[in-house]
Amino acid sequence: MRITAGQADELLTRAWFDGYTSEVEMYEGLVTVDEFDVEARAEEQGDTEMVLFGGGLTVRGTLDLSEEVHSIYAVRGPLRARRLILGDALLVVDGTVEIDEWIFGGETEGVFEVGGRQIESDTGHDAMLADLQAPVIVMFDRGRREFVLRENGEPREIKQLAARVLDDLDPDIRAEFLISARLRELLLAGQPIFR
Repeated sequence: MRITAGQADELLTRAWFDGYTSEVEMYEGLVTVDEFDVEARAEEQGDTEMVLFGGGLTVRGTLDLSEEVHSIYAVRGPLRARRLILGDALLVVDGTVEIDEWIFGGETEGVFEVGGRQIESDTGHDAMLADLQAPVIVMFDRGRREFVLRENGEPREIKQLAARVLDDLDPDIRAEFLISARLRELLLAGQPIFR
């Protein structure tokens, strides 16, 4: 069903859609899909998407928010997925986030907000991560210009990353960019990222 951007924002108690679209596609019940690739969805529809999942979203595989696609997705209730790749799309969740394997977020233009908090929030990383569960978390904090790393809920530091992530970094390329690309490659290959 389609609702106005104002109605969607009222349900979310915050303005996410107004000013970007006049209508929002809304799914009232829980939506379950095998894969959720934002770039493929935009290509299929010929445009970005503006969607509110009113009863939660479950992705049996990977939820990939892609690059160069600026769709807006809001989830009321729980978000569950096997893997989550943050990107340039906006993802707002007002419930909990449960990821089976890992969350990866490099330096992107997108927004990922859980329970009203983002990784860049002034309340700190732990406040944002309180409603988020995943064995491995890699997110780049654009405000502080640092990676936020967690393994089984425990904070990890850059120096604890696997040697192949940190070795032979080209001094002419920003380290964050190279580290991000290597972490993504290892995660997608199912390889460990920590020593």
